[in-house]
Amino acid sequence: MIAANELDRYVEDGEAFIIDLRMPEEYRRCHIKGAVNIPYGRLGQCRELPRGRTLVLYCERGAVSMVAAKELAARGYRVKTVIGGIHAYREIFD
Repeated sequence: MIAANELDRYVEDGEAFIIDLRMPEEYRRCHIKGAVNIPYGRLGQCRELPRGRTLVLYCERGAVSMVAAKELAARGYRVKTVIGGIHAYREIFD
């Protein structure tokens, strides 16, 4: 897991592939810089996630990203989640 205040380091270093698991309309309203939108319901269909990078997942408050992280870890990915989701991130950076 990653605290929201640590996420910018991952963004700046380029060491992570950041995935916003929310619906497209929520992503359009606001998202973390560099994140790609793959709604949780479509994540299982996505076959082209980078294996050489850490996947950093976030949702609204963290619950969905925790479930998704377990699923992706079982498929062999290195995964981290943002504690508290975008809600926590926005509290710090807005």
